Amino acid sequence: MGSNDLQLPSSMKQAVMTEPGSIELRDVALPVMGEGDVLVKIDAVGICTWEQKFFKGIPGSYPFIGGHEISGRVLAVGPAVAQPLSPGDKVVVASLTRCGECYYCRRGMDNLCLHTGSESTPGEMWGPGGFAEYFVARGYEVFKVSDQMPAAVGTLAEPLACVLRSIDRGGIEFGDTVVVMGGGVMGLLHLMLAKARGARVIMSEPDGERRKKALELGAIKAVDPLHEDLKAAVLAETGGIGARTVFFTAGGAKAVESGIGILMKNGILVVYGSTPKGDSFPLDPSTLHYDEIFLTGVTKHTKDTFRRAAELISSGSLPLESLISKRMPFDSVKEAFSLAGRLDTYRVIMEM
Repeated sequence: MGSNDLQLPSSMKQAVMTEPGSIELRDVALPVMGEGDVLVKIDAVGICTWEQKFFKGIPGSYPFIGGHEISGRVLAVGPAVAQPLSPGDKVVVASLTRCGECYYCRRGMDNLCLHTGSESTPGEMWGPGGFAEYFVARGYEVFKVSDQMPAAVGTLAEPLACVLRSIDRGGIEFGDTVVVMGGGVMGLLHLMLAKARGARVIMSEPDGERRKKALELGAIKAVDPLHEDLKAAVLAETGGIGARTVFFTAGGAKAVESGIGILMKNGILVVYGSTPKGDSFPLDPSTLHYDEIFLTGVTKHTKDTFRRAAELISSGSLPLESLISKRMPFDSVKEAFSLAGRLDTYRVIMEM
């Protein structure tokens, strides 16, 4: 393929989720490359909360091959790949398909692509496919990074790219006070990026250890919303004004509702995290009218935010290592999933 004269492997190991709580390691044929594809030897892959939901159980979703936080090295490059990639290059992979042709892709909103292939057919194998030794990616999905970047850190490129989009939507300016709701991986990435934008960050998180982590990473205050008055804490830190931006990453609809109540006039609430289906809360439209607040949301990443995430990771300017709780070998994938679902962990990384 293209610039490659090396002998490619004929098979690989792949982790298949056959039902809730059950993962099998299988030997399968190496995927066939197209002319516009890149074959990546996976060095590390992260276990996201999205894959954890399938491990816990989503009816009609099996067999499922997870893994979309991919870090590795180029093994082979198709002749139609436009960007300058060579075997051995260290890369991160944006393994969520974009068709490039639908209405939203043509408007530059490829995160809202109508043809992402993210829907399953019961009984048919599906999923991003990164829980494997090798991955065939389209050329536009592959982003070169610094050779000094640890492979495990590279797995955070995808969540970082998603959070970059959220931070952009939040309209932060130097000196603003923002509130991040939820101190998991996504909440802490919001904290890091908001600080990098010159903001003062208040973390809202019920778990004591996660509040401690937020303070270590530079939050000016960490509040337990179940036992403390979050609104009073925000007003005290802002001279009675309120938060410029609130980022919701976890906590359900009640947390979203409370987030509206701590915004300054003309403030922005960004719903980054999901809530249970059917979750709702009452909203007085006069709040929008008189206070001119903005309620918005974000989903996934764009090609541009992934490019920027790759550059940020290459720079080494963010303390991303602090979000990696455990590195485990690929053949311990089931144990890794059990560990990843615990409250006292952030990211569990499988290394090949």
